[in-house]
Amino acid sequence: MQSIMRHFAIAFIFAWFCAPASAQQVTISVGSVTKYSGIATNEQDIKDIKALNEFLNTLESQLAKEFLTRGDIDYLDRMNTEAIFNELHLSQNSAFNASSGALRGLLGRLDFLVVIDSAEPTTARVRLIDVESGAVKAIETCKRKSSFFGITQEGVPDCVAPFVTRARDVARVKMAAKAERLRQKAAQDQATKQKSAAEQKALIKEQQKARAQAESQANEQARALAQAQAEKAALDDQISALRPDFDDAVARLSSANDFWNNLSRQLASSGQSLRTDVRTALNSANSDGNRCEAFLSQRNANGVETCLAKLNRDLDKLDGFK
Repeated sequence: MQSIMRHFAIAFIFAWFCAPASAQQVTISVGSVTKYSGIATNEQDIKDIKALNEFLNTLESQLAKEFLTRGDIDYLDRMNTEAIFNELHLSQNSAFNASSGALRGLLGRLDFLVVIDSAEPTTARVRLIDVESGAVKAIETCKRKSSFFGITQEGVPDCVAPFVTRARDVARVKMAAKAERLRQKAAQDQATKQKSAAEQKALIKEQQKARAQAESQANEQARALAQAQAEKAALDDQISALRPDFDDAVARLSSANDFWNNLSRQLASSGQSLRTDVRTALNSANSDGNRCEAFLSQRNANGVETCLAKLNRDLDKLDGFK
């Protein structure tokens, strides 16, 4: 029986497109479905299902026509409607039950769902359900029109016009809310874009600053290296210029040491010794020689030059003692 009932659950959907807000189109979509809500317990009930199904389909068509005459409506055919419900895996029992959470599955596809259900061929209940909240926003009881003699007629039931009017009023409120959400989203996107642009600009500026600092440091290092190389070259020139004087002074010192050491040995053999002033001058000269050699190994040109001047003065004094 469940399978039979599924075949009688016929769904139609139509989209109600409203004016665009800002730069983005605001769309209000309304889907309409029919549903047999009775229980077939005997053969007569099953026979009545055909008449009931015709009543529901006719009522749905009358509602769709009323919507189309009230505004800019875009109608989707039955195949597209069935594709949506098959994609969402909605069964007859869950598709129209707000408490089951099935309506939540329609978010992004529908804003409102019109549920037309009936258990008998002459009366139907029409509800407008907000897909987002599951709340019933409009409800009408529709009675099939009949003549004075009780003959069924296919005229538009009195419930259709007020239901569509109420549905359009609710949809306008929904459209305003969606437009506001779109506006806020656009503002948020714009703020995010501006923030990102500002951050990117700051990053580029920081990178440029870092590159400038790196270039400045590289230039400073290059200047320091060039200066160090120039100073080294100048020092090499000074040391090279002092080398002949140093070699001459060392040679004089060596000769002086040979002379005064030989004289000291000769005097010692006869019980005599060098005078105190000679020994003092000789010791000073040897001390100066050691200092001059140390300055030269340290590449201290000024120290070498000063030391050589004093060494030569000591050697001159020793020459004077001869």
